[in-house]
Amino acid sequence: MQIPRTLAVLVVLLAAVAAWLAVSIPDMTTVRVLSGEMAPARLTTSGNLPALPPDDTHWRPLDQRVLAGWRDPYWLRWRSTEPVAPSESDRALRLSLRAASQLSWNGQPLAGNGIVGRSGEEERPGRNDIVRVLPPSSTSGQDELIVLASSQHQRFQLHGADAVAVVAPAALLYGHILRPWLIAAFATGALTAACLFFLAVQRGRPPAPGARLLLALCVVGLALPVVEAWRPLLGYAYPWHGPRLLLLQALHVAAAVLLPAYLARRFDVPVSKGARIAYLIVLAIAVALLPGFDTRSAAVLLISLLASAGLLLRVRDAQEERWPILALLLAGTAALMVARGAFLDGPYFLLLAVLMGFLLLRHAAQLRALDRHNARLREERAQLSLQLLQRGIQPHWLMNTLTCLQELIEQAPSRASQLVESLAEQFDRLRDSSSQQSVPLEDELALCRSHLDIVGLALDRPMTLEVDASDTRLRLPPGILHAQVENALTHAGTLACAQRPFRLHVQRQNDRWTLELRSARGSAPHRGRGTGTRYIEASLAAACPDGWHFVQGADGADWYGRIELTCAS
Repeated sequence: MQIPRTLAVLVVLLAAVAAWLAVSIPDMTTVRVLSGEMAPARLTTSGNLPALPPDDTHWRPLDQRVLAGWRDPYWLRWRSTEPVAPSESDRALRLSLRAASQLSWNGQPLAGNGIVGRSGEEERPGRNDIVRVLPPSSTSGQDELIVLASSQHQRFQLHGADAVAVVAPAALLYGHILRPWLIAAFATGALTAACLFFLAVQRGRPPAPGARLLLALCVVGLALPVVEAWRPLLGYAYPWHGPRLLLLQALHVAAAVLLPAYLARRFDVPVSKGARIAYLIVLAIAVALLPGFDTRSAAVLLISLLASAGLLLRVRDAQEERWPILALLLAGTAALMVARGAFLDGPYFLLLAVLMGFLLLRHAAQLRALDRHNARLREERAQLSLQLLQRGIQPHWLMNTLTCLQELIEQAPSRASQLVESLAEQFDRLRDSSSQQSVPLEDELALCRSHLDIVGLALDRPMTLEVDASDTRLRLPPGILHAQVENALTHAGTLACAQRPFRLHVQRQNDRWTLELRSARGSAPHRGRGTGTRYIEASLAAACPDGWHFVQGADGADWYGRIELTCAS
């Protein structure tokens, strides 16, 4: 039993998110988040940094918003809220603080993080996140972390300081940092492989509709986990935190613009210029007015997911293709509404990786299907070219022409010479037309007139083709008018066609062309489904699979054939 594509894609996404959550949520029974306090540092007139923290009267509860605005040296103090058992050992501290800092754990100094300074010239920025292995707990059973810090190099005024101190077993703390990103690495590798496969399939072809948008979205999908993992895996000096957040927000906005743009192009959903401008304005308002980077990014992604889902709901064709994508978008919307900021830290780019991988592989599969279709068209084109040549030198017509030529050589040498020249011109035109997929209308008319000249010389009666066309700038499959002329000569007879000229009316309305060829009706009992008609229909189907219509029949003393095209160039 074949698994539905929608179900398979959702299973992959849910499995990836579940795995991420399973390895990213630590065992809280062994993790302690310390309670923080803060106090400004009192500097002496000599300019030396204080060596001792202030007394208890100067401490106040940690306020992340207020702390985000402090630049000069300040004190931070974190304490455990529960007693620590003496048996607890092999612990580590993870401190997140956008500052240079000096640390003291239960009165014992720890390795510092940068150099605290009274000014930007004195300070050497510390890293945004640090991990320190801790000495044994104090005999009192209470842990205390004292930090002297300065943040002179803050480049952006952020919404909060996000200062956090966490104590946990060292193995758990390091594993908590690394394990979720193994899943992200697998997702990124799978997306990279899908992107390379798509590029290999696309190589040497003109860009398919939406291909550039999809590749740009793929680049965003690859860049997001790299920028997200920059902080936990590699770390950076705290002045880079603001630029990293700006880069993440720019990537989120880029994804929010590219995803609906690609889906609209991929499924050919018309979107008015006003709707596009309104969408960009809504994104700009969300970025400009909402507080906090996470809030802005979450709002931008929610708007993008909803807009993309709305576009897919307007799709009437390609139902099998749209449902997996729509299911992913709705699953992402639900996850974003529930998890909010946490969705941005991992599940979002897992969603993007699964979505991009699916879109890339489907796009590549379509290109391969298009290759097979084009191969069939080339084979049909070769067969049609052969049929065109065979029709031009069919034995019955050629034998009659040569018999007439033999008589003209004896009776009217000048007409015989003209007939030989017309035959040579006719075969040259047939040879040139048979090697092309389409020919200009003027060339097709020249081929028809050349054929009529030959018949007229043999009959010693002029054969004419009148053309009524205000615009002849179109290309046609070779031989489709020539085949109608041959059908008329064969079924209506040369004498009837000599008495009633061929008349071609060409009309253009927007991108639709209509060509109606009228000739003598004659008295043949059977006409309309011979080899000539089959050749015309096969040529039109090969050139314009969904953009042609051919009808023919009697109309009084005329026989007409009407061709309608929407892909003529």
